[in-house]
Amino acid sequence: MMNSVASSGSATVQPRKTRYISWDVIRVVGILAVLTFHATLLAPLNLPGLDLPPEPLRMDFPFGASVLITVSGYFAAMTIGKHPSLRWWLRRLARLLPAFWVAVLMIFAATQLFAPEGLPRHTYRDLLGNLALVHLIVPDIAYIDLAHWTVPVQVAGFTVIALLAATKSVRGRVATAVMWAVLLVPLAIRYVFMGPGDIVPTWLSVAMDGTGLNRAHLLIAGVAIYRWSKKRMSFTELYLMLIVVLLAHHWHPPANDAVLAYAVALVLICVAAYEPAWNGKLFTRFERQIRWLAGISYGVYLMHYVMGTIVARHLADLGVPWWGWVPAWFVAAIVLGWALTKFVERPAFNALDKLITSRSR
Repeated sequence: MMNSVASSGSATVQPRKTRYISWDVIRVVGILAVLTFHATLLAPLNLPGLDLPPEPLRMDFPFGASVLITVSGYFAAMTIGKHPSLRWWLRRLARLLPAFWVAVLMIFAATQLFAPEGLPRHTYRDLLGNLALVHLIVPDIAYIDLAHWTVPVQVAGFTVIALLAATKSVRGRVATAVMWAVLLVPLAIRYVFMGPGDIVPTWLSVAMDGTGLNRAHLLIAGVAIYRWSKKRMSFTELYLMLIVVLLAHHWHPPANDAVLAYAVALVLICVAAYEPAWNGKLFTRFERQIRWLAGISYGVYLMHYVMGTIVARHLADLGVPWWGWVPAWFVAAIVLGWALTKFVERPAFNALDKLITSRSR
């Protein structure tokens, strides 16, 4: 991102900061993990007509979406101090929401027109609920796309971060105390009031799982790693906090998340935060491809699940085996994600960012 500073009545452009490939590698690992889990296991289990790939080729440990949210938390902590909190928050929404809204509309239309038998068609109430980001909060609003649980979680997390930054008092040890509270209070509530066999009031279920509080530890992990990398937190405290993050990841639903895989990903993120310059031959040989896929990863994430399932099921109905429709799933997700990024996400963000910047002067 180019930053301009006023000097002697003129604008001086600072050099563009280095974009390290390490973070692109982590994003690619995250998005490929999401695609592989959904294509080889979740979709075949949820939609009759798709044959399961052989067991060695099935990925049954979901962790990719959690990695992507943790990376979002890291860069939220990195950027929150560079702009006024309101402007920062509006820019986060400008990056997330236009692409999300268009993806929801496209998936809704494709489902109504092309969904095979067995894939549910949604109502306009579902459509409005998803566009309004209440599909986590209101139980009888169906997901337009199951993968879209991450968007309300990030919007809620970024909103809280912006509000805390606006107070000007959440700094240093106070910020660390807030992070511990966000980790420990939901864990205590889960253990005391929401254990196996407990009758959980609807309001408590909504407050914990509907608001995304049960996934707040993912953002906290990214924030903690950033603070440690800037020597605002000791390694001991980071280590203890990440242990609690993994405990929260195990206790909070969905219970099928792979804690070990996520733990390995956390180590990888810590390595990138400590030493972001990765110069291995593998990275340099495929640098262009890695950067390209990382750059469209959000679009791919938004478009992959339902659209990939529609493509896969139609191919399966034509007799195409798993080794044909699984690659087609990946191709459909990447092509549609690229189109969403190129024609919606980037131009919408650029236009809104200019508007936000002009209004904030």
